[in-house]
Amino acid sequence: MVDPQLGQATIVYDDPNEGKIETVVDNEFIAYFDDHWLVKVGEDGNGNDVVRRIPKERVHYVERSVEQFQDKLDKLADEAQERLPF
Repeated sequence: MVDPQLGQATIVYDDPNEGKIETVVDNEFIAYFDDHWLVKVGEDGNGNDVVRRIPKERVHYVERSVEQFQDKLDKLADEAQERLPF
């Protein structure tokens, strides 16, 4: 279930086959890692997430509600610190 307070993100990027693409997803389904934007684009037949990796060089911009998203990131970081020995 998606938390409605997380807001949404819009990512605009170049696709090699389709040209310029604008995608809107819930904030929990987009992340930046290892010079790529990761965007959940669906699920496979087994219920596993299908994630598109978009190189940062192809992205025009990403817009999202940072305050609400930052709260979620802070919560995730706190949970990770509790679980992992740092």
